[in-house]
Parts: sequence; C-alpha cells; structure tokens
Amino acid sequence: MNEVGKPRLRGIVLDLDDTLYLEQEYVRSGFLAVACGLAHEPEEAELYGQWLIDRAAQQHDGRTFNHLLDAFPELASRKTIAEMVKVYREHTPVLTLSDDWKHLLEGWRQKDLFLGLISDGELIGQERKVKALGLAPYFDKLVLTDSLGKEHWKPSATAFKSIEESSGLTAAELVYIGDNVLKDFVAPNALGWHSIRLRMKGQVRSHLEPEGLSFAAEREVDSLTVLSEVIEGWL
Repeated sequence: MNEVGKPRLRGIVLDLDDTLYLEQEYVRSGFLAVACGLAHEPEEAELYGQWLIDRAAQQHDGRTFNHLLDAFPELASRKTIAEMVKVYREHTPVLTLSDDWKHLLEGWRQKDLFLGLISDGELIGQERKVKALGLAPYFDKLVLTDSLGKEHWKPSATAFKSIEESSGLTAAELVYIGDNVLKDFVAPNALGWHSIRLRMKGQVRSHLEPEGLSFAAEREVDSLTVLSEVIEGWL
C-alpha cells in the first residue's frame, strides 16, 4: 500500500536508451550495419564489424570510424566518415524487448496506469528503435524530443510538461524511470514527480554518480524485480 496521505502513483514514464534496452546493443547493431556497407565479402563484414565493436569498447573518444580508416586505409575509397555516420544513425536496428520488460509493461497496463516515454537522440534513430522494440502498443504517449528541437532535449522540462498535460495527472501521481544522472532526473525532480534510477550492469553510464540532489533520482534500483517492488509500493 502507498503511504497514508500521499497520492497513489497513476502514471509511469520511461526513458528509452539504456533503460528499456542496453545501449550497447544498438551500438553493436549500428557497427555491423556500417561494416556490411563497407565489405565486399561476408568475411570482410565480420572482420570490420568486430573491429569496430572492440575498438569502441577500448576507446571512448567518438572517433571509432576515424580509427577504422587508420587501420584499414583502403576503406577510405569505399565510404567517407560522414557516410559511415549516416549509415549508423539511420540503420534499422536489431533490438529485442526483453521478456521481463514485456511482463512489466503488460502488468502496468492491466492496472490501468498511464504509460509514457520520453527519449532524446536523433529523431530517425529513435523512431527506428521504438519500431524495432515494438514499443508503440504499450504506451499512451511517446515524446521523442528531437521532434521538438534539440533545445527541448533533457534536461529541458518541455516533454515532461507535455506528458503531464496529456495524462491529466498531477506531478505527485507520476514517476520517471531512467538511467542517466547527467540529465534524466533534473526536470521531473523540479516538477515534483517521483523519479527512479535503473542502474544495472552493462549500462554506459552506470559508473556515474549525480553531481547534486537535483541530478539524483528519488530511488535507485539495480534490477527490474526491485523496480517492480518499488512501483507496487507507490500504487
């Protein structure tokens, strides 16, 4: 049961990247798509794809394609770095929504909770992630912030206010679940929402600590099981 005197939770809003799936899965999918576009033979695609994946894991400088051309200069005649970036951003990703997430989302829908999604990132890429994961049927409202303009990416409160208005719920009846303490929780905290950080192995930013209270989530959980328990306690 919820705490006496406090509004019960009636709406759950989720982040996408590294929350509903691991971002490293998208990175892998994108690198393999680039490798296929570069290769003349399947063996080449496997070589270049694994090289990109391994190099990105070793060196987080955003220059993985530059390093690829340094290692394999002959590829410069096949695609420019700009073309590789375009392929990566616009590829159709190979992603799967886990059974655990499906179970949670279906259970929340059966409880007649409002479900929303707020996600940053280049619009075409985010739209294709949503489609690949089959998310649309689960949600009452999806806000991909790039459709509003980059100035409305988190930590902007624009998308959160839009969700609040669409849901017809008060701030105290909503929770935002994300992973990124650099930006995810600033707006919902300021608006008076609940907030939960899902911090699990394999996330890109799982090692980060919030710089202050405004960046920190109200609760932090390390599994979907614990997440479900926290949500149940607020219903």
